[in-house]
Amino acid sequence: MAELKDRLRTDLTTAMKARDTVRTRTLRSALTAVSTAEVAGRTSRELSDDEVIKVLAREAKRRREA
Repeated sequence: MAELKDRLRTDLTTAMKARDTVRTRTLRSALTAVSTAEVAGRTSRELSDDEVIKVLAREAKRRREA
């Protein structure tokens, strides 16, 4: 399945335990974008690592432009 998504969740847990608010907000935002992409369309599905990278790149571009 998506190892990258699992890694993001693990990093989120670590950031929460370390009380790193910036990292926690960033990882939550990234996981939300991935979850939204998974349920977009007619059927929900789990994204592959390549698709997760595309979603993260799109979100990073969106943040840079804002």
